Amino acid sequence: MVEYFHRGVACHLIGFDLAVPIDVELLRSGEGEVAAAMRLLERVFAAHPRLFDAVVADGLYLEAPFVNFCLAHKKHVVTTLKGDHRLLFQDAQGLFADMDSGLWNDPDRTVRFWDAEGFTSCEAIHVPLRVLHTEETLHKRRRIAGEWIERNETQSWWWATTLGAHRLPTRYLWKTAHARWDIENDHFNVLATHWHLNHCFKHTPSAILNFILTLFIAFLLVQTFYLRNLKPPRRHHFTLIAITRQLYAALAATPLHAPWVALSGAKPP
Repeated sequence: MVEYFHRGVACHLIGFDLAVPIDVELLRSGEGEVAAAMRLLERVFAAHPRLFDAVVADGLYLEAPFVNFCLAHKKHVVTTLKGDHRLLFQDAQGLFADMDSGLWNDPDRTVRFWDAEGFTSCEAIHVPLRVLHTEETLHKRRRIAGEWIERNETQSWWWATTLGAHRLPTRYLWKTAHARWDIENDHFNVLATHWHLNHCFKHTPSAILNFILTLFIAFLLVQTFYLRNLKPPRRHHFTLIAITRQLYAALAATPLHAPWVALSGAKPP
């Protein structure tokens, strides 16, 4: 069976209760993801020069052309560090083996961390790198067969960044690095599951881009209405997805039916 699909990269603002997709760029034939991302960021940097200070990305983006490109535009980079970068990984492992770990406790996890700067193993990158390693013990409680079972899970994480500790302390770097998953959970998963992002209505590049960008606008507007306009008691009765479906159904309804208004005692318009 032959399958056809389109690939693209997206830019998403993290650190807010709203999921904020900014822009998207499709990969050209035979092109890699990083090249498309650099083309996308060139446009985003020009349109929003002061919107953010750093680019948070997967380990694929820890390469000199991409990092130096961001630095040239006065943006820092935070990426996952994987075994593909053997020299940097080994240097950090060797240093951390002789370092005492730091520790903090959150309600849902205990975090041990090692944080150091000045790594020059990636010689083509114009600045020394900082590496953060954490070992996180997650405290989980699940109901199985009518009984609550408590257990711990341990995860190991590695990140590299151009940001020094004086610019971003350890705990804020950790929070920023973990927030990269927002683009997977709040962006791609939600839009594909509930907003038909994974459905291609017309197989032409301009149509695909127009659909995705229109979807981004609609997604952001509905979130803004839900989180900024509806009061907490109203949100208690409706999830964001339920409101979205109501708005969608109302397009074909006469007269307009708005239960989130009716609950307040007012008559629907």
